Amino acid sequence: MALTGRRLEVDRIATLAVLPRESAMVVVGDPGSGRSSVLDAVADRVSLPVVRVGVNGSESRWPLAGVTSLFTALDDPRATAHIAHLLQAGGATSGLAAAHDFLEAVQTLTLPPTVVLIDDLDRMDRESQELIAFLAGRLAGTALRLVATVRTVPSDGPLTALPVLRLEPLAADVSLALARSMAPEGANDGVLAILADATGGNPGALREQFDMLSTAQLTGTEPLVLPLRPTATTEAIAALTLDVVEGAADTDTDTDDAGRGLDVLARLSLVPVARTTGWDRDAVDDLADAGLVVVRGQTVTVRDPLLRSALYWRMSARTRRTLHRELAVASAEADERAAAWHRSFVDDVPDVVALLDAAAGYVADGAPHAAVALAERALHVGSGGEDERTALLAVTEALFAQRQLGLAARYLTAMRPFRRGSDEVRRLRVLYSVQYLRGETVHADELLVPVDAEAPEAPATAGLLAMVASFRAETWDLEQARDLLARVEQLGPVITPHTAEIAGAVQCLVAALDGSLPADTELYDGLSTARLMAMSDPALLLVAHALSLAERYRSARRVFALVVARGQDTEAVWVEGARYLSAENELRSGNFRQALRAIDAWEAGSALSAQRLREPSRAVAVAWRHFAEGRSLEALEVVDRCLALRSTVLLWGTTARLHALRGRVLLLDGRVDEAVTALEAADAVGRSLRNPTVLRHLGDLVEGYVRLGRIDDARNATARLAADHHARPSRWGALVLARSLALVADDATRETARRRALELFQPHDSQYERARTFAALTAVGTDAERPRLGAAAAAAYEAAGLRRPLATPAPTAVMPAFGVPTSLRSGPVLSAPVPGSPRSAPDASVVLTQLTAEERAVVQKVTEGYRNREIASSLFMSQRTVELRLTQIYRKVGARSRSHLVALLT
Repeated sequence: MALTGRRLEVDRIATLAVLPRESAMVVVGDPGSGRSSVLDAVADRVSLPVVRVGVNGSESRWPLAGVTSLFTALDDPRATAHIAHLLQAGGATSGLAAAHDFLEAVQTLTLPPTVVLIDDLDRMDRESQELIAFLAGRLAGTALRLVATVRTVPSDGPLTALPVLRLEPLAADVSLALARSMAPEGANDGVLAILADATGGNPGALREQFDMLSTAQLTGTEPLVLPLRPTATTEAIAALTLDVVEGAADTDTDTDDAGRGLDVLARLSLVPVARTTGWDRDAVDDLADAGLVVVRGQTVTVRDPLLRSALYWRMSARTRRTLHRELAVASAEADERAAAWHRSFVDDVPDVVALLDAAAGYVADGAPHAAVALAERALHVGSGGEDERTALLAVTEALFAQRQLGLAARYLTAMRPFRRGSDEVRRLRVLYSVQYLRGETVHADELLVPVDAEAPEAPATAGLLAMVASFRAETWDLEQARDLLARVEQLGPVITPHTAEIAGAVQCLVAALDGSLPADTELYDGLSTARLMAMSDPALLLVAHALSLAERYRSARRVFALVVARGQDTEAVWVEGARYLSAENELRSGNFRQALRAIDAWEAGSALSAQRLREPSRAVAVAWRHFAEGRSLEALEVVDRCLALRSTVLLWGTTARLHALRGRVLLLDGRVDEAVTALEAADAVGRSLRNPTVLRHLGDLVEGYVRLGRIDDARNATARLAADHHARPSRWGALVLARSLALVADDATRETARRRALELFQPHDSQYERARTFAALTAVGTDAERPRLGAAAAAAYEAAGLRRPLATPAPTAVMPAFGVPTSLRSGPVLSAPVPGSPRSAPDASVVLTQLTAEERAVVQKVTEGYRNREIASSLFMSQRTVELRLTQIYRKVGARSRSHLVALLT
């Protein structure tokens, strides 16, 4: 099974290999949780010799079979004699004496430092478990690092005294990523989200479901049956859980209460979520105390979907129908939604509209899993009539409003076009919105048909045209956006005030992209708070984004804050949009410290956030955060994953942005050849957009060309930047053009150009662009100037809020004058590091020799981008201990800060 989402667990186990002392750990995980995959990843990760010990469950009845497997795996000639001795002693030796004999036998092997990985230790024979547990607590002198996986650790078992690492269920976003990697081509992403949720983050159960479901179900053309039918892993997990419950019931003095609790649990498995009214509250509270159900307010649901699945399908169809009938009557007054669910299993002709109305209510209440269960049931028992599809459309709209884009897309797949024009416009509005927010191509072919202003659906169609115009503008298709706005104006007499407002905001966005946005004083009464507060959320977002693109960052920040401040009155989709665009605004302004805070707030307030790394907005924000925190490889992985799903047909602007971001990350990471390739791709895709401040790639491209010695190409790119900037002037364009001119200047003008590039900056300008200018000019500066320029670049990066030092470009060996042949294209010019730059540092090996093994382990985590809390968790120490270790490390190596420490080591 491929490993997904277990990086922290693998890191914690692999840490045992770098610690100077012998140690042991027990990894606890449910069936299907990926215990074996974790050990596989550890074996690939550590540098010490690794010994894998497999367990044959059929040998568990043979005493000491597990110990003999361990000795055999150690592959030491002396081990054979020890095996014979232990087997011969057998029952003649007392437990403690046998344990000491075993420990002495292992110590006499005099092994090199070795990692021993035992999978499914709890399936070994009891004697071997006790001996290995005894050994694990006394590893000193054995040179062994022992890791064993088990399903459970009984409180009276031999492993209770050892450190335990529990493999928790995968988070929803990680489980969805795993589902995507397992799914066949063409699988519906919303169906995959349902499967990820319904399998409770268990990789084994998820994999088994793919073997059970049909292709039609995976593509969304047929409904799922929920709860999912149990698999072998599902039954194994349910058996473990129920064994614990039944064992507690056997020791409980009131066995009647325990039995009643199990009966209530079985009945609760029949419904996705129920109101507590009418249920045995004592039994429900006991189940909640046991961790079997979750009570939120006045609702209760079975905590583990796998347990619910097993309980549900253990009952016969007759029993389920009988209980559904009883529960439908019992919940008719107190819980109408649950009653609609129960009646769908009892009535000869189920009320599908009532079922879907209940599903929409669950979405509004923040219970999408319950809504999904009811919607899938409705698709299963419904006829697909117009009224049913209208009710399903309401569910889809509710899911979209809550930013559940994958689920909304799943039900759009199941929905045929409507005959009623008003409903069809509603369907298209949700369809186009979901496609756009998911980063997919919005073809909108349905809008090619002219609309009669007298038609009943004309007002709604005008709104749809304005909405798609905003999508076209956001993806930089300005001509199409203008054409759509012109069609809205042709419907002028019938358009609603809301449509007129959206159309006006789209015009602002188009003007900003074209570099012609009017001054703030000419927009919405000077951007007065009263006027802005009267506008709708999507219109405010469009206006704020236009202000950000026009480099009016402070005004944009204020408008974004107005959307977020509306709180409960604002739908989740608009709040999330405001948070993302606010983060993008800070990135564009060069304020990385505030940008990272905005990204963190966006991620924290966004449900199922990392599920949407396919979306360009998500990819850009997450990639920037990874890079700013020193994780360039993760940043590039996110961008590459998103680029693999992009289309340049109608999303050329999005594709260009991703290539530009990829090139920028590579350039700032010192991988200039790859950076130029990515930037040239961005240039080729986005060349038709003549406003240089939008894509912001030409300055990077000029720098990349110069660092590769391609001076003619750099001068051509600079000429294009100058022409575009003079046609659409901006502050960013002025700063980057001055830097580019300094980089390509000849000997006669170089000093003047460099001085102008530096003097042009004002205190309010972007510290990030200031740092970029200092760093780039370091490459063309004199030996005497390079230390000063490099230090200035490092300080500006720090002021911009980057949490890691960036590579300052190495100086080019010779800066050619005009007319030098373009044979310099052949490759990068190699040179010595720049003295005094952030890359100038003692040899890392010299620094590390000053540290203890524990300090080196902390340093390793710091260079990998871990924070103190994560370091403490992975190295089994308190956060305070990590802080003290870092203080000692700083003093030993002369580091001033965390970023300086990383600089010394890189």
